[in-house]
Amino acid sequence: MTSAKETQTALRPAERATLELRGLYERFGYKKYRVSQFEEYGLYLQYQSFLPGGRMLTFTDLDGRLLALKPDVTISIIKNARLPEGCTEKAYYIENVYRESKTDGSFKEISQMGLEYLGAIDDYAVAETLLLAQETLRCIGPAWLLEISHMGFVGGLFDALGLGEEARRDVLESLTAKSRHGVGAAAQRAGLGKAGAAALETLCTLSGGFAETAAQAEKLCLSEKMRTALQELKTAAAALDDLEHVRLDFTLQGDMDYYDGVMMCGYLEGVPGPVLAGGRYDSLVKKLGKQAGAVGYALYLDELERLPVPKREYDVDVLLLAEKDADTAALLREVRRLTAEGLRVRVEHTRPCELRCRRVCRFTKEGVSEC
Repeated sequence: MTSAKETQTALRPAERATLELRGLYERFGYKKYRVSQFEEYGLYLQYQSFLPGGRMLTFTDLDGRLLALKPDVTISIIKNARLPEGCTEKAYYIENVYRESKTDGSFKEISQMGLEYLGAIDDYAVAETLLLAQETLRCIGPAWLLEISHMGFVGGLFDALGLGEEARRDVLESLTAKSRHGVGAAAQRAGLGKAGAAALETLCTLSGGFAETAAQAEKLCLSEKMRTALQELKTAAAALDDLEHVRLDFTLQGDMDYYDGVMMCGYLEGVPGPVLAGGRYDSLVKKLGKQAGAVGYALYLDELERLPVPKREYDVDVLLLAEKDADTAALLREVRRLTAEGLRVRVEHTRPCELRCRRVCRFTKEGVSEC
């Protein structure tokens, strides 16, 4: 008999992930959100700075409106969310987005699954989101890693050192590349002294196991904003059940215009780049006219196709070779009986050459017999 677990294992990684994760997210109170394939171009144009790539696929609707194939799901969810003060909304989605490729300048259709926790965001909301990111990676593969960071910690250091907007972006570029030399050069261009440059260069070393890296980060705290950010990370980490697969990495950075709190990035063995990314983005929600916070992440389903697909030993459990004049109703009853037992059944009149069968049976007027 083929079990439900065996059936799921034989699915492609993205198919199995969506099947398992829907159940996980719904058990935590998230509802499936369906987004239109396109929105008015003006919505995305207004918040273009938050979108990956600079261009969008557009077309003119029959009523003359200029529409865009959606390059982002989060903006659409925030736009349509009802967020009374003090309340929350929890949504997950399985959608395709259309974005400009960073490598060849063409447009790509990208399959994503993700969740958004919107509204009154507190320490619990952040901890739950990180837990679900952890569980998302764990249900896909045994060898996984979740990296976390906090824009408040890095931004707090920039504030304490008096860095301007241009200098901040200069430092972030080298920090993301994990280039201590580049960070030092950026500090020099910003006119910082030795102490300020050393503090920025220390950020490049703050990457590793959570407990030891948090202890090192504590020594670097120069402001209350940095201490608050670090404490938020500690509170969330204390609620996780597997810190062995969690790294604290302050070289993990995102767009300062988008993220303003905790950040996360997930990896799986066998996939060269991140398969999951997200964080807290209160500032985006406020720019969309909602007085609320938000935290969430996206899982890149296309990247999961790089994972190996387990091969079944057999294509079907039972091959029923039926006589051409076999009673159709009786044959269908037999198929239903076998499938009710969890078996995969295929009916043919002659045996296909390349079909791998666990059992081969013959169906005649006299009944079923093993071949």
